[in-house]
Amino acid sequence: MENADLAKFIRKDILKMATYNPAPYLLDLEEKYKCSENNIIKVDQGENPYGSPIVVRAALIRAKNIFNRYPDPEYKKLRQAISKYVGMGTEHIMVGSGSDELLDLVLRMVIDEGDEIISCPPTYGMYPMLIGLNKGKNVCIQRNTDYSLRVDEILKKISNKTKVILICSPNNPTGNTVTEPDIRKLLNTGKLILVDEAYFEFSNKTFIPLCREYNNLIVLRSLSKWAGLAGLRLGYVIMSPIFIDEIIKIKLPFNVNLAAEIGGIVALNDFYSIQKKIKKIISERERIYNSLNKLPSLTVYPSEANFLFIKINGSLSKMKDYLEQNRIFSRYYEEENSMRLTIGKPEQNDKIISCLKNVKEYKSCYNSKE
Repeated sequence: MENADLAKFIRKDILKMATYNPAPYLLDLEEKYKCSENNIIKVDQGENPYGSPIVVRAALIRAKNIFNRYPDPEYKKLRQAISKYVGMGTEHIMVGSGSDELLDLVLRMVIDEGDEIISCPPTYGMYPMLIGLNKGKNVCIQRNTDYSLRVDEILKKISNKTKVILICSPNNPTGNTVTEPDIRKLLNTGKLILVDEAYFEFSNKTFIPLCREYNNLIVLRSLSKWAGLAGLRLGYVIMSPIFIDEIIKIKLPFNVNLAAEIGGIVALNDFYSIQKKIKKIISERERIYNSLNKLPSLTVYPSEANFLFIKINGSLSKMKDYLEQNRIFSRYYEEENSMRLTIGKPEQNDKIISCLKNVKEYKSCYNSKE
């Protein structure tokens, strides 16, 4: 029997869809470069360099004998911990396996085929993929040269086909936030406004209080960054109880694993202890910014996240090669000739600063573009 043509069974739009390219896996880098994690500076995924909190690790060890059990399908204790943290009732809260899953579920819940979703690149690379997967049309409104939103242009592009306006604040990868007046302008259109606040804890600027005033506001959050739980995959969404009731219908019954639930509860209840690490990251962010800001080889943008967005005044690919030779792995954006540099520990940041200050020695990178 001949092999079947399997492509004919796959949705045509998925066959045409570009693959999302995540950063390389740490263990793969260790194997490739024949060195340990201590010799690699991995600043390409927005991870917390201090690891998961001790209290979380201790809680998971204590709970090791219950991992044969399913989690609570309603995640009552986790939602109560989130409720206390954000100041909204549990009826406004649902949890997911990372905020990516919740974004997918929200779009699946509201998009009819052909609906338009407005996004503002450069921004998180998963947005166009999830919009396409849910058969929406991605309408892109490019940001200003300083990466602020072009709100007037967004308003001009709104049509009767517009279903959602997607805003990331602080924006990934540029690190800047959106103002409340701008969000209010968008909310007043009556369209669904989805604000991704994955990096909120590094800016302390949130739009969650506006959920009491506008039922068309949806806010996404994550515990991957500030809480050091990227590997456990845990996020949550704040929105109208009407939406919560509907999303429960389409989410998998046990979409958050028990380890993530336990870790999330402990991290949220221990936020003020973890906040010390957040303050260290913010302090290091400012130190790196001040150290690199005046270098002619770089344009460094102010950030309110746990990373810096840096435009390379030269060859991006050669800069990448130069840094990787020094076992420094950043995230790169060819269309902006830029990189996003997650804030590491002080000793890691010292090496990054030293390498970038000495990039002049890598002459083919310094004054040339390909």
